[in-house]
Amino acid sequence: MKTVFVAMSGGIDSSITAYLLQNEGFKVVGITFQLLPDSMRNINNPKACCSIEAILKAKRVADALSIPHYVINLREEFKEFVIERFINEYRAGRTPNPCILCNQFIKFSAFFHKALAIGAEYIATGHYAKIEKISETYYLNKAIDKSKDQSYFLYPIKKDQLSRILFPLGAYTKSTIFPLAQKIGWKNTDAYKESQDICFIPNGQYRIFLSKFIHLKKGPIYTVDGKLIGHHDGIQLYTIGQRRGLNIPYSEPLYVIETRPHENSLIVGFKMHLLRKKLTAAEVNILSDSAGGTTGKVRYRQKEEKCSYSVKDSILNVEFNENIDAITPGQSIVLYSQDRVIGGGIIENSSL
Repeated sequence: MKTVFVAMSGGIDSSITAYLLQNEGFKVVGITFQLLPDSMRNINNPKACCSIEAILKAKRVADALSIPHYVINLREEFKEFVIERFINEYRAGRTPNPCILCNQFIKFSAFFHKALAIGAEYIATGHYAKIEKISETYYLNKAIDKSKDQSYFLYPIKKDQLSRILFPLGAYTKSTIFPLAQKIGWKNTDAYKESQDICFIPNGQYRIFLSKFIHLKKGPIYTVDGKLIGHHDGIQLYTIGQRRGLNIPYSEPLYVIETRPHENSLIVGFKMHLLRKKLTAAEVNILSDSAGGTTGKVRYRQKEEKCSYSVKDSILNVEFNENIDAITPGQSIVLYSQDRVIGGGIIENSSL
């Protein structure tokens, strides 16, 4: 039997992942992470995958499956690579994606290497995605259930890691997961609801969290043609495309078009001013060549749009066939060739 360490958050998806792999004949070991540093241990977010409640739920599932379960301490890694980077990005007026940071630096770096070092042959998570082997090459693909596909969050995985990672849920739809949950004692699937919270910012209280680390300074709001029309409460509280929170009466809806940290100012405009065709991205990770037409998206829930790309001097240049809106520095551009993930990077800037 081959040994797989499963990242168990206490939720349905990771629990079913452990169940499926056990049924496939793997020796399954459940692992739950301790992530929040000591200074944040008082944060009460029971839905977080690293909470005490999550650890106890994962333990109960492991007991039901008769598999070993351990808790590993990744607090320092989480603090350095997720929380501190999250804060620094906001300080610079950018909008990071902490789920991508957590996947990149925690699940598929710290956990991956620790697991293999202590005897795992594979690691597995409850992500909806697929890894496909063709000849001797491994590819990251979208899940069968396109409405639940999470490949957008997984593009930073290194190509040479794909052979050691398992995503069993990629072959299932969400609707077929719930009946399986009852087999491991999960009774009330009707009440199941995925958390949209960031684990260290419960209830979306960004202002409270950021104000502990960043001095939120009021500053001017200008229109795209340079007219002063109001003041903001701190540029870190705004992101490209944001409409709410500007509190400026105007004849048409206004959106944040640009943040200027060096001036502590916001630039606002109309919906048309958000449209861009080109972008550049750094921290590029390429998993595959394009096997045909290329599409891309700059947000998880955005529709993919046709585009072309090139990589030069570790910078990814992307040009979309049509204008798209709200390309946001700090977020990720992810490229696809049909269902296959080509790769992606962190957006630096955009242009017409």
